[in-house]
Amino acid sequence: MYFGKIRRFLEVAIDDYVLNLSHVLFKETDEYQTLKNTATRSALTSSIRWLWLVGVSCSSFILIQRQVLNLEHFQPSSDLFGSSIDYTVGLFLGFLIACALASRFSWPHQMLAKLHIKALAFGFFLLGCYWALILTMIEGNEQILFGMSLFLMLIFSSLAGLYVSTLCLYSFIVPITVLPLLIKYLFFEPFQLFVMMGVVMTLFLVETGRRMLKHWFIQAIRQEYTNQTYAAALDQIAHSDPLTQIPNRRQFDDRINKLIALAPLANTPPTVILIDVDYFKKYNDRYGHLVGDECLIQVAQALTHAVRNASGDLVARYGGEEFVVVLSDVTLSVAQDVAVRIQNEINRLAIPHADSDIADHVTISQGIAQWEKDESVESLLTRADKALYLSKEQGRNRFNLAEPAP
Repeated sequence: MYFGKIRRFLEVAIDDYVLNLSHVLFKETDEYQTLKNTATRSALTSSIRWLWLVGVSCSSFILIQRQVLNLEHFQPSSDLFGSSIDYTVGLFLGFLIACALASRFSWPHQMLAKLHIKALAFGFFLLGCYWALILTMIEGNEQILFGMSLFLMLIFSSLAGLYVSTLCLYSFIVPITVLPLLIKYLFFEPFQLFVMMGVVMTLFLVETGRRMLKHWFIQAIRQEYTNQTYAAALDQIAHSDPLTQIPNRRQFDDRINKLIALAPLANTPPTVILIDVDYFKKYNDRYGHLVGDECLIQVAQALTHAVRNASGDLVARYGGEEFVVVLSDVTLSVAQDVAVRIQNEINRLAIPHADSDIADHVTISQGIAQWEKDESVESLLTRADKALYLSKEQGRNRFNLAEPAP
């Protein structure tokens, strides 16, 4: 038994050390803070929903016990509060029902999402004061207290969702534990040190549990953030070209298929421009593959700079010295303007190419094809490739429009 306790103590100590160490090594980026804030809001929202359910049940129980069963001695023997508890519980129950009705609209959720943690803590403080007042009022009625014990357990079970915010947790727990004792000792009974020691011990246990749950919460959030980061990195690797750092053939396939699926909703269908670097094999043979790789990188950057900054547009490496541009919702006239900009950007680079048969610098040839109804991706690319081949036959360093689909 003692060895088990020592082992558990060491496990907690090691976990704390790892968490503190990771706090130094872990870089808390804006994305991590966003994920943490979202998880915190989610936990607090769950607690609010649970407290609402308990509040409705408990308030209904009190009103039924007092009105339907006509219980007496509901108020303390000193009759300090009298029958005001009926109005207090009734107003609180009406407020909870009004909140439930308002939750059917979107604005309460938007307002709750924008509330600062301090504002939420103040709300939890008022809720704790309300339950403290109710406990004080019903202290003299054993029948109601017997049923309230279950609701008190349910109320305190909601603390599991408040551990993410120390301020919200203690804003709720301190009034509900301390305020009834203060009222009791100020108006009814003399001070008892033993009871206060019990309250202090309860708060100590709450703080211990809060630290453990917060520790696990932070670890879970960091693990989730790490998993998302790794997944995003793997997705970036899978959908980008390692040399030029632009999208690869896989991402191009995903984009063109998505645009074709959405084509009935667009004003004009998607357009592709297939691009080939002229005489690139001769360029590699003369300057070497390392210089050839640098040439492809510059071409990719020029293509990206020339294409529109639209959400559906994409510049991707198609393979080897071939590139492809996807344009969403454009006319063929606009696509030709883009092709002209691309050609001008490449010419402006003026990358020397002594073995080119048409210029003293690197040039490109292009083929433009626009998707037609019920056409497959393969047919679209075949038409663009034929237009590109025609540009090469006509002397390169130019573009051509594809023939209509058969």
